[in-house]
Amino acid sequence: MKTIVLLVLMSMAFSQSFDESDPREIIEQVKIYQITKKLGLTSEQAMQFFPKLNELREIDKDFRQKKLDALHELRNLMNSGASDKEMQKVIDEYEEAWYKKNEDQRKKFHEMRNILTPVQQGKYLIFLDEFEAEIRALIQEIKKQR
Repeated sequence: MKTIVLLVLMSMAFSQSFDESDPREIIEQVKIYQITKKLGLTSEQAMQFFPKLNELREIDKDFRQKKLDALHELRNLMNSGASDKEMQKVIDEYEEAWYKKNEDQRKKFHEMRNILTPVQQGKYLIFLDEFEAEIRALIQEIKKQR
C-alpha cells in the first residue's frame, strides 16, 4: 500500500507543469524520486512533505524572477543615467526580496522538519549536500566538453 501511495504522489508531482525542455524541471523530478527513495517516507509523510517541497521550490522560483527583474531594471537605470535615489530604490527592493526569500525558506524548512524523523532530517540534509555537489560536478563536466 505504501508503495502505491508513493507512486501516486510521485506521478502527481511529475505531472504538475513538468517541462521536459527545462533542465531545472528534470533535475527537480530526479531530486523528488531520490528523496522518496533515500528517506523512506511513509505515505502520510509523503503527502505532507512533497507539497512543502513544492512550496519551497516556488519561493525560490519567485525570488529568481524578482532578481532578474531587479537586475534588468538596474541595467536600464544605469544606461539611462538614473539618479542615485532611483538606483537605491531598486537595490532596496532587491534586498527586501532577498530577506523575504530567506525568511520564507527558513519557515518552510522548519515545517518540513516537523514532518520528518530526526534520522530522516539528517538523511535529507546529507542528500541535499550530495545532490547539489553532483549537479555542480555534472555542470562542470558539461562545460569541459564544450
